[in-house]
Amino acid sequence: MATETITYDKAELRGILGAFKGMDAEAIAEAKNVSNGLATYVQGKIISAAGSRPNLAATRIAQGSRVSKSSKIGELSFGFVSQKFSGGATTQQLWGGFEFGSNKFKQFPVWSGREGRGSRGYFIYPTLRAEQPHIIAEWENSFTKILKEW
Repeated sequence: MATETITYDKAELRGILGAFKGMDAEAIAEAKNVSNGLATYVQGKIISAAGSRPNLAATRIAQGSRVSKSSKIGELSFGFVSQKFSGGATTQQLWGGFEFGSNKFKQFPVWSGREGRGSRGYFIYPTLRAEQPHIIAEWENSFTKILKEW
């Protein structure tokens, strides 16, 4: 796992989103393609990590994830009302329990423990933490090329 995390503060993120306003439609389309590709890459890694979990619900939750096609920054969503399990529960209701576990509800795995300011997680968050340096490096390189080109 990566020991050093790379983060952007809120002002930097607002600046990045503000930069899109100055770009033409072709540059924005290219930015969407790059971000979508990175989100799809991470989605594949998360599905792979969920496949190694002992329960099939984690795999179903990961396979039901969606990459936003219209996002300029690459967004990945989990848990939807439309994805139902045979007992009537939805992935929207259950994804948190299968990702982080619970010591109270026995249908979920045991709580995953703490990681920084939150819970460690089992398949989504550990994968995001492990892939973060690669994603950020690729995103920065791609956007530097886009900004130079346009």
